[in-house]
Amino acid sequence: MGLQDCADRLIGNWQLRGISGGEKKRLSISMEILTHSSLLSLDEPTSGLDSAVSFFVVQTLSNLTEDGGKTIITSIHQPSSQVFALFDNLFLLSAKNNVPNYVVHRSDLRPKFMLSRQFFAQAGHPCPSKRNPPNHFLHCINSDFDKVAATLMGSYGKHEIQGLSDPLMNVNTTKIKETLIEKYRCLEYAMRIKAKIREISSIV
Repeated sequence: MGLQDCADRLIGNWQLRGISGGEKKRLSISMEILTHSSLLSLDEPTSGLDSAVSFFVVQTLSNLTEDGGKTIITSIHQPSSQVFALFDNLFLLSAKNNVPNYVVHRSDLRPKFMLSRQFFAQAGHPCPSKRNPPNHFLHCINSDFDKVAATLMGSYGKHEIQGLSDPLMNVNTTKIKETLIEKYRCLEYAMRIKAKIREISSIV
């Protein structure tokens, strides 16, 4: 976790200066790793860290899943493409309109981003070549600014918006999510997941 240089320093508090905020973040992750055996749940472990530190933190977590036999579930916002490539499974959350969540599975047997980008492309929403894939995926399902986009379309005119902004502004994200969810339901992977959930539910 890159904490060797501050190993002998006090953690500190509001009154006593100690290690930095980023070091505290990495320290808390380290404590979770040491105290939890097989299942680890982390809430935004890279928030407040720069891109280089974020990469090494997630790489360490990824190594724990491969070599240490741990299952790690984590929420993450705006990961870089390098950080995103370290994840094995992607679960996109959308809180609006009680829309069901959906999963895009990636296999290490395929090039990184291949299956998730392919999934969105087949659903009619391909990721532009120069865009960070996770940013594109979140853009597709974030409906918080649908009203803003509609207002812009009304104020500036459809042709002006099409020429100046992202093509996704021309499509309501609710419709995008419906398309993605329907596409996911038809995947063999989705059917395997449902079968696994039923199996686990019967045991519990």
